[in-house]
Amino acid sequence: MLSYFRAVGMVLFGSAYYRQLPLDLFGSGVATLFALFLTGTFVAGGIGITNERKWGYILAVFSACYSVLATLWVGINFSMGMGFILRLMFDIVLVVLLFHSHSRSYKKIWFR
Repeated sequence: MLSYFRAVGMVLFGSAYYRQLPLDLFGSGVATLFALFLTGTFVAGGIGITNERKWGYILAVFSACYSVLATLWVGINFSMGMGFILRLMFDIVLVVLLFHSHSRSYKKIWFR
């Protein structure tokens, strides 16, 4: 559920947030495309986890870890505010839940 929730947050607030990353080489077009790509990885990871697929788990872990790093990058360099803390909180909770021992053991037993 948090992966889907994070994807919705990316749709609502993602492109403006990712314009501040150093990957915005040619204007805001690259950052917007990257935000859409990251949103797609959150959605695909959530769908894969729902259907008990290992690729979904791996994709969700990748997108959650990258989102934590990107949020920290923007927060440290631009000192966001309460929005930064809330975004970072959801990102860290998602990573912790994905790496929790119960989640990993469930993945080992049931995922194909």
